[in-house]
Order: sequence, then C-alpha cells, then structure tokens
Amino acid sequence: MKRFGYCIAILVIGITFGICLADTKELAKVDGLVITDSDLTKRIGLLPERGRVSIDKEKFLNKMIDEELLLREAQKLNLHDREDYKLHVETYKREFLVNLFLQQLLKEKNTEESQKKYYEANIEKYKNLEMGRISVITVKSEDEAKEILDKAKSGEDFAELAMKYSQGPAAKKGGDFGFRAKKGLRKDFANVAFSMKVGEISGLIKAEDGYHIIKLTDHKDEGIAKFEQVKNKIASEFANKLIEEKISELRKAVKINIDSAELKNLTIK
Repeated sequence: MKRFGYCIAILVIGITFGICLADTKELAKVDGLVITDSDLTKRIGLLPERGRVSIDKEKFLNKMIDEELLLREAQKLNLHDREDYKLHVETYKREFLVNLFLQQLLKEKNTEESQKKYYEANIEKYKNLEMGRISVITVKSEDEAKEILDKAKSGEDFAELAMKYSQGPAAKKGGDFGFRAKKGLRKDFANVAFSMKVGEISGLIKAEDGYHIIKLTDHKDEGIAKFEQVKNKIASEFANKLIEEKISELRKAVKINIDSAELKNLTIK
C-alpha cells in the first residue's frame, strides 16, 4: 500500500504578542512589548499533546523572548523581503492548510465504526500464524552433543547449558531464538520444533554446521487477531486508505498532463 505522509511544519515567521486586556495576565515585557498568559498558552497549544504535558513554562517563555529579540534583528536586515523566505512561508502555509483538510477528513470518516467495517472486510490480513518459541544448543562434536543432551534430559537448566556450551548465534541469550513461524525457521529446525509439545527437548539434529538440540519453550496457535489487538494498526491503515481514495477521486476530476521529457531533463541545483 502506498503511504502518504503529511506533517505540519511550523516556521517562526513572526511573534505577535497581545495587549494586556482585563481578562489576561502580564507575564513579561520586552521593552514596551507585553507577553500575556494568553500569548504563552496559545504558543504552547501549537505543540503536540504529548509535548504539552511536561512543558517547562518558564523555559518556554524565555524561548519566546529570545525569538522576539532575534526577530527584531532579522527585520533590521530586511530578511523578510528575501525570496527564499517568502517561498518557505508560502510552502508551509500550503502544507498546513493541506493538513487541516486531512485532519477534518479523517475526523469525519476514520471513526471506530468505519474501522471495524474495514477490519471485518479485510479480516484475513489479521490472521496470526502458528508460532513456536525455541531455544537451541549447537556444537560441532556428536559426543559433546550427546553429553549435553543427557544433562538437559536429566533436568539441568537448558538456558544455562546453552550459555555454557552452545556455539550458536543465540548462545548468550540462553539459546533463545524467540517466537518464529514455521516458514521463518530453517527446515530441519521447523520440522522438529512444530511436532513437539511445550517444554519438550528434541533428540540430536545433525546438520552441515554441527549438531543441534532444540527445546520448545512456548507456542501460539494460529488464529485471527481481535479488533482491539490491532486497533492502532487498523486506524493507521484505514487513514491511509481514505487519503489515497480522496486523492484518487480528486485526480479523476481534473485533467493532469506531465511532460516526462522535460521532467527528465530538469536539473535540480
């Protein structure tokens, strides 16, 4: 699925502070310019919700003061008349307006009810494969492998044996390979692991890279993930689907011509 990523970019193009009205409180002055509680809360309100929770208000206020001082210096140099400044301002205005539209679109259509319908229509996408969690001990010598197998079968801790003797890639983790689907394991491991019960230890598995001993430590059956388990994933997928459909609809309503030859010859400086 093609992804359309839109982000809101804020460019500091000017700071407008309010006159201290009856229902506002004066927080600071820069010469005669007043910064009110309303000015501060509005600026903080532009931050993502997660960033607003633990905001240092004094630090943020001082940042606003610093911005005002730097803004004055930029204006003295007439930097606001530069073409690159104007281009950036126009670009960010367009991007911000596009974001507002997309936010409104998703607020109206990306509802939980719609997400559930999408989930039900695409339920096969949320099918969990059968998974097995295995630990493996790998050694080069058959005699050594037999000794380790005897110790494991007699009750010695498999993870400790793996850390002590295994020459495999997961030795430092007690031989733990984590959860794997059958197709995610090498064939000689998969055939053994998925025929075992949890807690069971295999016999010796001979292969070109040595001798292996497998323990199945956990197992998950195949099944469909419940809506609540994949809710965030569905919300993201459905949002992308809505945006793609809207763009497709808009493109069909207009005539678009692209000069591929000119585009190919264009040099980006």
